[in-house]
Amino acid sequence: MIDDNRSGLIYKVTSGLKSDKKFLEPSIVCVGIGGGGCNIVSELSNKRKEVNRYCLNTDSLSNAKRSDVISLNIGADYILDNMDSGGYVEVAKKAFKEDSALIDVQVLRRADLVLVVTALGGGTGSGGVVEMVKLLKMENTPFKIYAVRPFEFEDNRKEVADRTLAQLKKETDHLEIYDNNEFESIREINSRIKEDMDSTIESQLKLYETLYGKYSGSFDKIIEETLNEVLNEQVLTLNLEVDPLETEVSRPH
Repeated sequence: MIDDNRSGLIYKVTSGLKSDKKFLEPSIVCVGIGGGGCNIVSELSNKRKEVNRYCLNTDSLSNAKRSDVISLNIGADYILDNMDSGGYVEVAKKAFKEDSALIDVQVLRRADLVLVVTALGGGTGSGGVVEMVKLLKMENTPFKIYAVRPFEFEDNRKEVADRTLAQLKKETDHLEIYDNNEFESIREINSRIKEDMDSTIESQLKLYETLYGKYSGSFDKIIEETLNEVLNEQVLTLNLEVDPLETEVSRPH
């Protein structure tokens, strides 16, 4: 019974602290847009409890294969047969516009920071990221975009990517561009993006710690030790009150 009381008290106190504004836990959202962006976000560490990972894609078949992130099928009611955007930027833009309310409620609502990853050149990655930036600005949500530019030999994709980059630069300064031509492999560029995103996340966590204090496992330990002391004192007091009676009863006649 004492153990049940102890567990219950610890839960109530720690839950109260977590809901207290003095110990805010920031909500950081990482969003992959299109196949390339979703692949990178899928590889991010899932050990950070403050980070929620999402995959936004018009390709519902690709999304169905992902179990490591929260997937949202974009444009399912707009794109016939639930297929993808077919490489068409305008189709992806329309799909993201149609589902802006869904994205807002399920992904962006209450987010303190949104990190968006996309590989430019395809329809969903290029069209979706532009609409995402517009939505983030409308919601006044802090964000940063990580965009990958295709290889020079990918003529059609390169032209699409460069047009998208020109649009993004008009919309925001919170933009990191990674050129495939400057890296030796896809693995290397993905690793660089993950490192940069981890650095941004760490900076955000430190900012929250400075502004609001830090809620961490150390608080749980301190709370548990303190409550254990209080409960142990109560048990000791109870035993002292009971012992004389037990002594009296057990005394031989």
